[in-house]
Amino acid sequence: MAKKLLLVIGLLSLFVWNVEARKRSPFRLENDTILHICSNLSEMDCMAYGASDRIDQSDSPSDYFTTYPYWRIKNIVIDEGVDSVYFGLYLISAKRLSIPSSLKYLYFSQEVPPGLEEVRLNAKNPYYRWENGTLYNCDKTQLYFMLPSAVDSVLQFPETVEHVWNLPERYYPKDTLYLKDLPSRHWEGYLERYPKDIHYSKIVFPRHCKKYPEYLPSCDSLIILSEHCPEWLEEVAENVSYLYCHSDSVLLHILQENAGRSTHTHSTEWNFRDKGKFHSPNYDIRKRDTSWMRESYRLICVTENGDTLVGVDSIPSNWRRLGIEGIADENVRFDNQDGRYCFYVATYDTLYRLPLEVYKKPTESELELIEYKSKPKWSFYGEVRDSVFTIREGVDSLFRMWWNDLPPLQKAIIPKSMHYIEDHITCDSVFIYSDSLCGGLGYNTWYFIDADYYYVENEQLYLSLRRWLKRERRSAVAYSPNADIRKRDMTLQQNMNKPVWKDGKGNELMDMTCCSAKLMAGLHFEIEGINPQNLWAFSQRKNIENGGIIYEMEYSVWTYDTLLPLQQKDTLKLVKRDGTPWTGGYNRKECVLYYVPKGESRLSSLESRDSIRVWRSGDTIPRRYANRLAFGFILTNGEYDPSLVIKCGVIYLDKRNYFGNGELIKVDDGIWESPRQYKELWLEHVLEYSPNCIPKVYPPMHFYVGR
Repeated sequence: MAKKLLLVIGLLSLFVWNVEARKRSPFRLENDTILHICSNLSEMDCMAYGASDRIDQSDSPSDYFTTYPYWRIKNIVIDEGVDSVYFGLYLISAKRLSIPSSLKYLYFSQEVPPGLEEVRLNAKNPYYRWENGTLYNCDKTQLYFMLPSAVDSVLQFPETVEHVWNLPERYYPKDTLYLKDLPSRHWEGYLERYPKDIHYSKIVFPRHCKKYPEYLPSCDSLIILSEHCPEWLEEVAENVSYLYCHSDSVLLHILQENAGRSTHTHSTEWNFRDKGKFHSPNYDIRKRDTSWMRESYRLICVTENGDTLVGVDSIPSNWRRLGIEGIADENVRFDNQDGRYCFYVATYDTLYRLPLEVYKKPTESELELIEYKSKPKWSFYGEVRDSVFTIREGVDSLFRMWWNDLPPLQKAIIPKSMHYIEDHITCDSVFIYSDSLCGGLGYNTWYFIDADYYYVENEQLYLSLRRWLKRERRSAVAYSPNADIRKRDMTLQQNMNKPVWKDGKGNELMDMTCCSAKLMAGLHFEIEGINPQNLWAFSQRKNIENGGIIYEMEYSVWTYDTLLPLQQKDTLKLVKRDGTPWTGGYNRKECVLYYVPKGESRLSSLESRDSIRVWRSGDTIPRRYANRLAFGFILTNGEYDPSLVIKCGVIYLDKRNYFGNGELIKVDDGIWESPRQYKELWLEHVLEYSPNCIPKVYPPMHFYVGR
């Protein structure tokens, strides 16, 4: 039972690493060519390693190959003394497998390596048996896997086999190149061409077979001599040309399951569409049981309280079991369509629909939901009349209104009692009498109100609205009867003090230059005599004759409810790190790692004129620089931009050649350290923070760590 459980868990896993459960991986690489199994896995280890969601189902095979060093693994050697091994790797390029005499349990969470050509089994191993390209247990009752083959057209298992774990579904031709060698600075492994599907003319399962593989290769004829039916057979049966079942119970299972898929129709009887493709020597339609046929039927419903209700016309919400009086429970089928239950009787090879139909009673919460949905949601808050939405006085919160049935609003009226808003109001004009409004979900209040005209009675709300409209560059009109334009400080326009620009470390910029447009966001300026929170700067990009780029800077100051332009003007020049004019493209070309010296931030190190140590994928990072690394981008013109990576997965090789899953250590905001035991690492799922809340994921990278 333990072996069965472990294998099921393994088959469900796509990639098998659990760092918390086991700090050191059991896999080790030697000479970049051998995957070496160097430790046993206990039963609990196999269970823990079987649970992982590291690789999403949507990832393509090429994503796996670019992340992990599958291209290295040609031979799988299991050490003598190891009794259990769990492979969670997609070993696409492995060709040889060596099994020692001590091995008792062997599990593959992925398929058996499709390129496997040879299995070397120690003759002293008492647990396994290797015959004709197939691995069995010692008495040949269990078949673990077969080498892929497209030569034999008939696949027939020995009579002793009771359990078939794995069958090849495809194979790689001998001349297939599994991975192409690309330049080391930017390598991406990929399949030269897709593997061919294996197709057999006939597959024969023996009469002692009790457990079948999860998947079945394509075949013309499927012969099942056993009385045990595979779980997947009703799906496969429609795709084979001919199916022979020695036991009619297997055939009946297929016919009933296929009939059950047609229960959405309203005919009285269902038979499978093409019985000519099936054959069983014991099949006899005279075995259909018709003793249950009568004119009336009574429904039996057992509730959670154990009460049995006979003859009910509807099903209570706490029902546990449904049945028909006088018909065995195993022969009763029912189908639920939007709360309407239809009933069927399974008899031998078909299903019959009964003239019985009942409804399920909704629960109290379902009744409340029905009542809630039956009313327009806006009616909970106010009323809509002549395209005017008036929220009732006393309502203090507005949540998730349902606008689908509403016409476009011309006006919305928000009462004095309103305090909290979490859903959008879209209209031509809005009248706000509230003294305070808070936006939900962490958004600004005005994010939820979209209008062309705003009437705001409260002065402070009006001032915050005016500033927000200006920041968002909205052209809407805002008015408040309590606003007083005499509070505008017009004397600020007389300020002629020079703007002082500073970098992220507070150092004053003397020559008004910046290394890239992105780093401009880290600059700030001050004007003596003006509150920095009220200062605004506007830039206009212009190209100059020699191919460089400058930004013409204009300044404004916010006072009360308006923005006053100032007379000061500046020119900020965009230059490269060597001081020459900025030329060429600004597009990102390649993600890299760069070293951030102590005392510097990832931004300030790029702002300085000092040289930057940069490593591309495939490079070796000296150990003395591996303690302060940041992510950045090489641009198409050769310059650099910073990147704030918030997450990345790591696959590593340590100094003892142990191969496992780990992490980088976060030193500071955006600065990482590679643990000292790493000598080689692959960075996967590099996730970058984005201000628009849409994260960016970059291709995997591969680095060596030197001494």
